[in-house]
Amino acid sequence: MAEDIRDRAADALLALIPLYYKNVIRHRPSITGIQVAQLHTLGVLMKAKSLTMSEIGNRLYISRPYMTRLADLMIADGLVERRPDPADRRVINLAITEKGKKYLRQSLTWYKNDLKENLSGLNDEDVGNLCTALEDTYQILLKLQTG
Repeated sequence: MAEDIRDRAADALLALIPLYYKNVIRHRPSITGIQVAQLHTLGVLMKAKSLTMSEIGNRLYISRPYMTRLADLMIADGLVERRPDPADRRVINLAITEKGKKYLRQSLTWYKNDLKENLSGLNDEDVGNLCTALEDTYQILLKLQTG
């Protein structure tokens, strides 16, 4: 029985991924895959302050060659900068810049507004049920990080 519920939960989470990308990430038709990766990278750096490219790539499941290309583009755009690691000067970290923070905040505002517009097609009861389910899901998934 326990294995059956874990199987159902895994199936449900996997089924959410394409819906999430269609309705949240890719809602703006002009957004590219690299822009999505940039936003994920900026989000990780906003929390962690600075990390090596390998650490970012591992957290986001981005290959080393793609992470290098992504970092170079983000550096050229002024969204992140290279910084020597204080513990080991041979190690180079990436850190989010003020421009990167502003870009991330602006993008999150656009996404939130888009989502609110999408949710306007639902009745209040459906939105309430969705909100409760998402808040519960968030709290449960947080346990995976610490558990």
